[in-house]
Amino acid sequence: MADVKKPRNPRKFPLWVKLFAGVVGVLLVVIVVLAWNHFKTPAAAQSQQDTQEFTQASPDIPLYVLVVGVDEHTPSQANFIGLAAINKENKVIDFIMLPDNTKIEGRKEKGNQMIKDIYAEGGLSLTRAAMEDIFKIPIPYYISFTPNTFSRMIDMMGGFDLYVEKPMYHEHADGTVDFNLGRGYQHLTGDEASGYMRYLDGDGELSRTQRQERFVKAFYEDSIQHFGITNIIRVYRTWNYVDSNISSKDMAKLAWTFHNVPVDNIHFYIIPGELGIDRESKVDRQDAMWNYDPVEVQKIIGTTNNSIANE
Repeated sequence: MADVKKPRNPRKFPLWVKLFAGVVGVLLVVIVVLAWNHFKTPAAAQSQQDTQEFTQASPDIPLYVLVVGVDEHTPSQANFIGLAAINKENKVIDFIMLPDNTKIEGRKEKGNQMIKDIYAEGGLSLTRAAMEDIFKIPIPYYISFTPNTFSRMIDMMGGFDLYVEKPMYHEHADGTVDFNLGRGYQHLTGDEASGYMRYLDGDGELSRTQRQERFVKAFYEDSIQHFGITNIIRVYRTWNYVDSNISSKDMAKLAWTFHNVPVDNIHFYIIPGELGIDRESKVDRQDAMWNYDPVEVQKIIGTTNNSIANE
């Protein structure tokens, strides 16, 4: 009778070998995704001009970033304006938002202007100069979104779940629907999220700014629920479409730095002030401007660089 060979037991690998193989597998996936995105992204979008090193010189001095969203008018106006003070060392972000009707006091023959009109006149460079005057600090970095780039970013991240406080509807000049949102909790596409951020009604610019602040906070809360490498890939894929002097590599590093940082470490402010009528213009609702309080503004800046304890 022929000998019957016993089946070999499957080879068992030590746990460290399995873990190493898993890490290598994840890295290979990341490399493939990044390479695919590199060749898929149009050459024009890949070249972010004049990027600056995103390095923090001191734990007490954050990196100040101007964040602007602009509309599609000609010339474009800014309808989302904020200052992000990013402290990578302490893992804290202070985000200060401005209503787009914030008053910028007379510059030579121009008289008083709204900050959204400053962008229409001089683009990012003039807006940054105006923001530096308001906050009395240099702002070396910027991020600028159009409705199209913002929408694309949200779509590339799979959309976004949000409770919409009230019905929001807007038409283009030719009568076609721009966006039409019902009230309630829903999954927003990129175009719908862009509409939510841009929507303006009789409640005015301050109400829109409060909504935008709520969106940014909810977006961050949603992002930190994902694994750190997932956020790195998302940022790297989308950042090539954003106008910024911060490179996609530095933004991916920032996503990793904050991937498990709780939302309590992100402090949101609306620039302190009050609504008033500009006496140098016609007295009607459209000429109401947000008059910021320069003393209170400096108190907020003091909390960002530890000059004043953050309560």
